[in-house]
Amino acid sequence: MKTIMEASREIPVIAEPDVLVIGGGPAGIGAAVAAARSGAKTMLIERYGFVGGNLTIAMVNPMFTFHDVNGKQVIRGVAGEVVDRLVKLTASPGHVTDLTFDNASMTPFDPEGMKLILLDMLEEAGVELLLHSAFSDVLEENGKITTVLVESKSGRQAICPKYVIDCSADADVIARAGAPFVKGRESDGAMQPVTLFYRIGGIDIRGLKAWMKANRHLLKDSPTDEEIDAQSALAFLGMKEVIKEAMDQGEYPKDAAPRILMYELPREGQFAVNCTRLQGIDGTDVRDLTRAEVETRRQAWDVTEFLKKRVGGFEHAYVLDTGVQVGVRETRHIIGDYTMTEEDVLNSRAFEDGIACGTFAIDIHPPEGEQQVFTGSGKAVYEIPYRSLLPQGLDNVWAAGRCISATHHAFGSVRVMATAMGIGQGAGTAAAIAAAEGATNRQVDVKQVRAMLLAQGQYLLGEEIDDAGDEALKLHRNEGSGSSASHHNPFAVKS
Repeated sequence: MKTIMEASREIPVIAEPDVLVIGGGPAGIGAAVAAARSGAKTMLIERYGFVGGNLTIAMVNPMFTFHDVNGKQVIRGVAGEVVDRLVKLTASPGHVTDLTFDNASMTPFDPEGMKLILLDMLEEAGVELLLHSAFSDVLEENGKITTVLVESKSGRQAICPKYVIDCSADADVIARAGAPFVKGRESDGAMQPVTLFYRIGGIDIRGLKAWMKANRHLLKDSPTDEEIDAQSALAFLGMKEVIKEAMDQGEYPKDAAPRILMYELPREGQFAVNCTRLQGIDGTDVRDLTRAEVETRRQAWDVTEFLKKRVGGFEHAYVLDTGVQVGVRETRHIIGDYTMTEEDVLNSRAFEDGIACGTFAIDIHPPEGEQQVFTGSGKAVYEIPYRSLLPQGLDNVWAAGRCISATHHAFGSVRVMATAMGIGQGAGTAAAIAAAEGATNRQVDVKQVRAMLLAQGQYLLGEEIDDAGDEALKLHRNEGSGSSASHHNPFAVKS
């Protein structure tokens, strides 16, 4: 490859925060709000003109999942506050049941409302926000990141933080610092496919419900009339055999997901659609990302045409909007002081240094083929250990969100947005403690972190917390078949 030598130049230093959070997605929001509220001078940089990451930019909807199968809320804290504010803004119905019977709860929301309340929370916490600023590079000395370089309309600028939290989702910061990481599946590096979420408008909900009742055999676990009518927000999953037939006839994109999955949103007649799919994409390769953006947008229009022809209530549906960028499920995992495993997830493992909980299924969209690994959410409640946030070789850096240290299978659970926000809150709290004490990331007293998280309203295992579940969110059917959705649970005996 041909190369050039960039000329040496002086870079202006624009900020010297205690804690710099890179990336304003769910993990970044949790980290920045927690660090600032805990007393640290905190700065958040985000490359887009708003924050939210997959919540808003990739338009992933709804959030999964805050509750176990008994209706007990196990993700609280900052993430719980986000939901409360959305409800107050009438931008979410709050936590509701999931008609696919895959999750004890789901939390649909309006992405425009999400953008607003996240900005409000950052501002109220005193976070210095720098939008339209893309991370570029780091300077590292003796195991510490001393400088972060960003690019924007203002040119190249430098930020000199005491501590850094990498919430880039792809471990961009940690990778640039030279710390070790892996990508994807252990055996071959294969990663989960990408999906472009999009919104459909113009849906006749009454007509859709009537179609679902008449065609329940096409839907996962054949929901009853009563179950369909009882939903505060519909969830739709199934049609595997119909999709196969449509693919053979050229009526459905061959690379898209071989089932229909979509969720009703708070605004009348709108659904979030999770049907596009493209395998073989590396989310850290710009040419792959470019191909994914083009192909999945084409898929979105083709899927919509299929729904208009084949599903009642969609006769006058239209593409309302697509995500600003394609949703990337998996790229880099840092190599941390501890690597989470599927056994940790399935066996509800608690850790002395646990800083957040998760309860989502091991959900692995296939790197190849059609069969999706899905174990069912809420059956296990596990903790994410602090050590999984600590990149080897770096003393003033934390990873938060989907780039933490976890195996491909464990990652299938910890990657989701509600869990990521909880992990971010743990990282931000730890960084604030480090800043106050002048400690390294490994010198932070995790007992103090846990105590502060509990004071912030977070839920942790082994602590005296109100365990009362919400009866309305108990999952009464969680042993059904996923065949109509191409679901497979290889861990059924373990779980």
